Amino acid sequence: MKFNALHLKIIALVFMLIEHIGRYLPELFPPRYPLYFEYTGRIVAPIFFFLAVESFFKTSDRRRYIIRLFTWAFSMQAGNFIISQIVKRTFQPQEFFPVGQNIFLSIAVGVGMLAAREWSRTQSGAKKYSGWALAGLLAFASLLTESSYIGLLMFIVFYFFHGKKTTLYIAYAGLCVLFVLWGLTNATYFWEFEFQWMMITALPLIMFYNGERGRHSLKYLFYVFYPLHIWILYIASYALRL
Repeated sequence: MKFNALHLKIIALVFMLIEHIGRYLPELFPPRYPLYFEYTGRIVAPIFFFLAVESFFKTSDRRRYIIRLFTWAFSMQAGNFIISQIVKRTFQPQEFFPVGQNIFLSIAVGVGMLAAREWSRTQSGAKKYSGWALAGLLAFASLLTESSYIGLLMFIVFYFFHGKKTTLYIAYAGLCVLFVLWGLTNATYFWEFEFQWMMITALPLIMFYNGERGRHSLKYLFYVFYPLHIWILYIASYALRL
């Protein structure tokens, strides 16, 4: 069985929805079920980061691609603020937490970092060093986004081993092993919080990726579905507490 980019996107969207339902509406499920939903969500970010790097190499206009990513990232950031304020004023909860998720920003910064590095490779002198400096600055900025160092490491693996399938698979699996070892340093909460290593479940899907876009790219499906479902679940989480 082979998967194209559209197949991977749909699979990731389904698991993302499952994870976020458990995160925002945990009271609807028996104890620990929301945690199990979190486990399934470890498959999501690797797929989207992998496809982002694929798009970076395959797009005919990198500048337009990066502008689109940052446009959606900043739009969602503004939307997060507006939705959070509406919820705060409407429901006046005793405990209030604004919407903090924005994987668009993680992807935009990561792709921007790759673009800066690629640009520096074609330059010389001061331009070359400025490109490297920008890539380093964006690498640091990625640590401040939702995916943090995990996203940065995945971008590095998918970028440097792009087109080298076996090496990429080994490098990605090795990254997951590092997360296992890191989690074991906090063995008491290994299954409660230190389960990022479960992103290894995305590897089989990546291995069966056929490099094709798919008959219908549905390019804006992720851009629209991601913020919309989060905002709906966020509002529902406070509405159900009334």
